[in-house]
Amino acid sequence: MKIEYATRQLIRSSSRGYLSTEFNTENLRKRIGLRQKFPYSTFTLTAFDYDLSPIILLSNLSEHTINLKKKNLVSIMLCEEQKNYNLFPKFNKSIKYEDPMSRPRVTLIGKINITKKNLHRNRFLSRHPASKLYSNFQDMNFYKMKIKGAHLVGGFANVKWFTRSEIICKDFSDFGKHEMQILDHMNTSYQKSLNLYAKKLIPHNSLNNVGNWKLVGIDPEGFDLRKKDGVIRYCFKKIIKDEKKIRDKFLFLHKLAIKN
Repeated sequence: MKIEYATRQLIRSSSRGYLSTEFNTENLRKRIGLRQKFPYSTFTLTAFDYDLSPIILLSNLSEHTINLKKKNLVSIMLCEEQKNYNLFPKFNKSIKYEDPMSRPRVTLIGKINITKKNLHRNRFLSRHPASKLYSNFQDMNFYKMKIKGAHLVGGFANVKWFTRSEIICKDFSDFGKHEMQILDHMNTSYQKSLNLYAKKLIPHNSLNNVGNWKLVGIDPEGFDLRKKDGVIRYCFKKIIKDEKKIRDKFLFLHKLAIKN
């Protein structure tokens, strides 16, 4: 299995991260007397475009947005939320407690700019429905990062840098036209299938006991399900190049889940 594929799945499975900007100290001098520039990190929710580009929602009033006006080159650190040992095996299977430092995390580097595309808005709000409460405020904007590179720490002694061309997903053609309709159709008419996917096909999923799963996103490399505050991901073994083939894929997975 290629490390690029595993890293993209790690990124796509992340629902939150840590945004780092270069702090603009002009407004800080009067408060604490600091004049030197420094890296400033903050918590953020994340969604991703079909090619892997991060999508985030920021307020114009926040410190990091003020920083972006001076320099929009940023990094976003993403940590493993859903353990997938097929992608990143255990470092030491003999030890019951798993050292967090042995699990994967990745930092994306790139420039971010405001996006007004409904596609980006819809993908973010579908993944983070609670954000609908404040996403329409006048001071809120969606941003998309153009990835320049990435740095993976896949665990102990597993480190790799990626260029943009190595990490982004580019082998697809027709995505975005029907995603929201497919989500609505699956969530309305195929609840049994979604619950089966989560229970039978997604490993290390501990959120199956109560309630129904909702399909919140589809991309060329997999799909995401949400239950309350938990998001889990099913990874396709091969890229689906055309969104029209998604329906056949869901039917195949339903039959596979029943067998399991």
